[in-house]
Amino acid sequence: MQRNHISTAWSGKHVVLLRCEPISSTVKTMYKSLHAPTEPLHPQCSETLSTYLSIGYTVAFVHSLIDGTIEYVLTT
Repeated sequence: MQRNHISTAWSGKHVVLLRCEPISSTVKTMYKSLHAPTEPLHPQCSETLSTYLSIGYTVAFVHSLIDGTIEYVLTT
């Protein structure tokens, strides 16, 4: 079966963007790709990161944003 047929399973990466406040280590926002597997957010950024790493995500990139928050790009 060719990969471009209708109803063929999609085999790509899922992406989660996790934005955290570094001083208080709190989660500010989370964005995700449409069908990305997720878990409930914990108020502490480190605990949320730990949960997502335990379900198979890896940290692809980390950067700071203009507002001082840190954004983690997690992929599966």
